Amino acid sequence: MAQHVYLAGPDVFYPNAAEHAEQGRQLAQRYGFEALTPMDNQLPSLPDGPSMAAWIFAKNIELIQRADFVIANLSPFRGPSADAGTIWEVGYARGRELPVWGYSSDASEYRARVVDDGLAIEDFGGYDNLMITESVKQPLHSSLEQAFEAAAHYFQR
Repeated sequence: MAQHVYLAGPDVFYPNAAEHAEQGRQLAQRYGFEALTPMDNQLPSLPDGPSMAAWIFAKNIELIQRADFVIANLSPFRGPSADAGTIWEVGYARGRELPVWGYSSDASEYRARVVDDGLAIEDFGGYDNLMITESVKQPLHSSLEQAFEAAAHYFQR
């Protein structure tokens, strides 16, 4: 039975979200894993936004609970840090003691991306807030495929 990987990230917001999910599924299969993505959820017709939000939240939690590990797209999203929902999913996975690998299109230091507003800025040399960098197996990868390679090596595939 193949191990399941939950693919976390802001990819669901991309114009080509279905294509991103399919690429993730194909990479997972190539490395002997089965991908679980938020795109797997068939959106129902619900009466309002809060009902839809609660439904999506519950379904994504179900997917993470089925996963054996997580690979997260930690590219900066709408600011200097990774997508807030992805960060939550990484924390939830770590709380379940699942290994997490990350990749990003920008591995520069977090401090260099944050606008100085007079408040202290973390300066630990990481690519994001320390709570994120310490939750993800190192190193941060530059592509989803590299993250899969690392996971396959970890699981001896």
